[in-house]
Amino acid sequence: MGRDLDDHSPVAFQQKQEEMRQRLEKRDIGAVLLLPVQCIEHWLWYLKWHRDNPGQNKNINLETQPRPEAKQAVYDARKCSTKHSNPIVEQLAAGMDIAWLASRSASFLAFHTQVQQYLATL
Repeated sequence: MGRDLDDHSPVAFQQKQEEMRQRLEKRDIGAVLLLPVQCIEHWLWYLKWHRDNPGQNKNINLETQPRPEAKQAVYDARKCSTKHSNPIVEQLAAGMDIAWLASRSASFLAFHTQVQQYLATL
């Protein structure tokens, strides 16, 4: 089950997520959380900003920017093929500073926390 909540508040997202979790739990159904590409592109934008501004402590908020702006900043194009984007993603993700990204991006912090909680249950 998935739902795109990019245009809703974080509180509304958390409420919907809990509602979906409870509905699945009652039916003994496992679920996969979906991450919109927009989320990932904004995380990549943070990583690019961090790479391009070493030593900067400015706390910028890129997640409020429109997706075309993120694509332009990350890929230097508003539309691009995976052939173009994959090397950029690999470069930005290589050796990424997870703690830094979690301190800058509320959505990444939430995702990272959920992954850690899931791994702890294994």
